[in-house]
Amino acid sequence: MKTIKKVITLTATFLVAVLNAQEQQTTAPAAQPVALQKPQLPKVQEYGIGFSSLNSYSLQYRWGNENRLYRIQGNIGGSSALKPSTTNGNPGYSPINFNFGLSFSILKIKSVSEKFGLMYGGNFGLVYSLNQNNSLNNSNTIVSKNKTESFQPYVGFALGAVYKINSSFLIYAEIDPSIYYNYQQSKTTNPPMPLNNTSSYTNSFGLQNLSNSGASLTIVYRITK
Repeated sequence: MKTIKKVITLTATFLVAVLNAQEQQTTAPAAQPVALQKPQLPKVQEYGIGFSSLNSYSLQYRWGNENRLYRIQGNIGGSSALKPSTTNGNPGYSPINFNFGLSFSILKIKSVSEKFGLMYGGNFGLVYSLNQNNSLNNSNTIVSKNKTESFQPYVGFALGAVYKINSSFLIYAEIDPSIYYNYQQSKTTNPPMPLNNTSSYTNSFGLQNLSNSGASLTIVYRITK
């Protein structure tokens, strides 16, 4: 009888020790990630208007958090003569210049102070350009049309800074150097003499926006969730 009691006591002690050990193993890992988990940053959305020159601007939408933003940007610019012009009786021109671009960027922001931060990230996009000049005679009749279209995809890098005016309004300044490929198509038509119509095609590669002359300034309105 004493032997049976000893066996039962030892068995019960062993089971209690095993159960306690299993409980510690199951509860300890669950508590560890909570302690190591980083606090989540609030989500933000930004709506902005950017300016790169007097005749070119962009509309932007950004989303993410204060450290990383995803951006979709649409650029549009151009100019056109309101009426044909002549000088000393010589033929004039009625030029049309138009460009449109769409790009996507992933931007990282590193805060330097409460108001100021640095920004960098990659981007890619496509630009379409149209340039058209109509040659006129003294009677303002079109004697030839020169039309040039270009398609320019590019991959680049955004580098700049951000200044926080307050919790809702921010200003971004940046340059966007990039590598591009340009396909250009030019056509010249002569309505009075159709046989003189010509066309040409060119391909080129290059670098752009390497200086501060291509810098852009963007004002955004931020919504924090």
